[in-house]
Amino acid sequence: MRKSLKIAGAFGIAALAFAGSAAFTGTGVANTAGSSQFIGGTVSQTVTGATLTNILYGFTDTTNTAVNQVTLTFADATGGKTPTLSLTGGTAATFTCTPIDLSSFISTCDATTGSQTGVTSVSVTVS
Repeated sequence: MRKSLKIAGAFGIAALAFAGSAAFTGTGVANTAGSSQFIGGTVSQTVTGATLTNILYGFTDTTNTAVNQVTLTFADATGGKTPTLSLTGGTAATFTCTPIDLSSFISTCDATTGSQTGVTSVSVTVS
């Protein structure tokens, strides 16, 4: 009986350690972002004029460091306005965004040339 309690206790501790480590492994901007969101470290974001509910990065490389597209999902269509997007850090690229779709609340921002690497922050403005 004593041996089975020790084994059960060991499994319980192992399960807690696994669950605890999994809770802190989120990457990218949000804790729920998948591994494809990782762009080389912590990225801070600033949003002005709207509520941003999701941000998804598109990459030109397999190491997920060269951003060439950013898909923005807003809480509402904010009147079909067109957001501006600015990424800072690394090699700069200019992004042009589509108007926020009135039904999906999504705007897609594409790099006008190339891609941007070394991104450290994202700024989104809807005015």
